[in-house]
Amino acid sequence: MKPSVHKILTKLSENKVELASEKVELAKKPDAIIKAAESLQAKAQQAEDKMEDAYQKYRSSTEEYSRKLSDFESKAMDLDDDLDKLEQAAKDLGVKVTQIGGYEKAKNLVGVMKNAKTQYRNFPTF
Repeated sequence: MKPSVHKILTKLSENKVELASEKVELAKKPDAIIKAAESLQAKAQQAEDKMEDAYQKYRSSTEEYSRKLSDFESKAMDLDDDLDKLEQAAKDLGVKVTQIGGYEKAKNLVGVMKNAKTQYRNFPTF
């Protein structure tokens, strides 16, 4: 047998349950959230600024490094000209250039420096 709607309503009205009324507060108020978010934003900006400074220093250093390597190559060309003059002088005197002390080492060093851009580490530029 099915209970009637009237019986159900009567039974429900007899079993009243009082709910406690309590004040409900937000876990964090919008002002606190704004303050925390602004603090995070400021820290992110500081990190970005620090990275930008480091990037600018790196960029400046790589440009200076590249200029110096070019300068080394240019100076090595002058030294190579000096080696040519030394070789010619040795030939004029009838002396083998390889008999001149330090000649081989000088020639090797000048050869390396003439190709400084390929001999030394290449740093990426942006």
